[in-house]
Amino acid sequence: MDRRIGGSTHRRACRIGICFVLWCICVLLTWYAPLAMGQTGILSGANLNFSGYVVEMPLYEQIQPDLASLGGLSTAEFASLTRVRLRPIIHLGDNTKISLEYEADALYYSQNISFGLAPTTPLRQVVSLHWEPLTRSHFILSHYIDRLYFDHEFTFGKLVLGRQRISWGSGRVWNPTDIFNPINPANFGKIEKDGADAASMKFYLGQLTDIQLVYDAEYHFKSSNYAARFRTNLLGYDLAFLAGSADKRFITGGDFAGNLWTAGIRGEALVSKDPMKVDGYYVRWILGMDYQFTDKLYGMFEYYHNGEGSRNESTYDLTALYDGRILNLAKDYLALSGSYQLTPLVTLMLTSDSNFNDGSGFFAGTLTYSASDNASVAIGSLYAYGKRLSEYWYYPQSYYLKLDTYF
Repeated sequence: MDRRIGGSTHRRACRIGICFVLWCICVLLTWYAPLAMGQTGILSGANLNFSGYVVEMPLYEQIQPDLASLGGLSTAEFASLTRVRLRPIIHLGDNTKISLEYEADALYYSQNISFGLAPTTPLRQVVSLHWEPLTRSHFILSHYIDRLYFDHEFTFGKLVLGRQRISWGSGRVWNPTDIFNPINPANFGKIEKDGADAASMKFYLGQLTDIQLVYDAEYHFKSSNYAARFRTNLLGYDLAFLAGSADKRFITGGDFAGNLWTAGIRGEALVSKDPMKVDGYYVRWILGMDYQFTDKLYGMFEYYHNGEGSRNESTYDLTALYDGRILNLAKDYLALSGSYQLTPLVTLMLTSDSNFNDGSGFFAGTLTYSASDNASVAIGSLYAYGKRLSEYWYYPQSYYLKLDTYF
């Protein structure tokens, strides 16, 4: 028998088996949810919590003329994204729960898909639970499972199995130590970080001290990542240290967060080493500070050094950026952000991100009106600048309206 055929059959069987198990859990969470509210049946004594949201985001963009001509595109494009996210949770007693986050999206685009709305392939997942039942030249209807995990809390720790979010790090814009759920800060169309298919076990060592062990398998178990993170509090500072392997590289690092007088200060650092290369290592780190000037005015800055990046734009890996395998192209960045509450219901937020190596960057602004406790309306824009072939030269100028309601 051809080994390739046998391997393909095995991977297909594995994928079908995992999808079947996850599908059964989905059925349990949806069709049999009413049983969770009663006192009889297989879920006796359980409780159901159901929440979610709907987001509508029409978007207008202007592409750099030179970039548009290279792709044979118009400089102007329009897109509209509708997102519906459902989040049922079944509590099987006081310490156990099964959580699902399911999303359906409808995306219209006049030509190429905007970077701000473009779907990327999640890196930390064993199987794809993303489906596109309807695809046309300018329209995509898709739905997918973004979270699906079993959670049980013991007296000594907490076990989480399944597609989950593993939130590591203390940065507000960048998270070098977040090896499982990274997200590009310029991607304004994305709210949640992608879920990782992982087994996570946290052991409580004290009131503010714990150690977390994580194993994460990627596409069809072709590769895997694992890490341990120790967290504690010392002299009023939250401290964390981690070590493990990610993307076939050894990693070690840590983060901290606390107060410097009346300001908040935080930092992270990650050292990544390729064991197959003598000099195949890089360091990523951030240092940031924020301050609440008044009850209405807030400001922060964050500096990011990306040792994996390049100082020469001719060597930028644009494909990896678009696919989500990396988040930035250069080495040194500075983010500034501030918000001001104009009225009790209206808030203005301004953000800038500067690439110190090639001189490019972007300014972003959002004006948000809280229509009710569960609904808001926002008007936003992202203005990118930079010389030809610099990092943010590839980003379009974007203007959008965002309507969301939670239930």
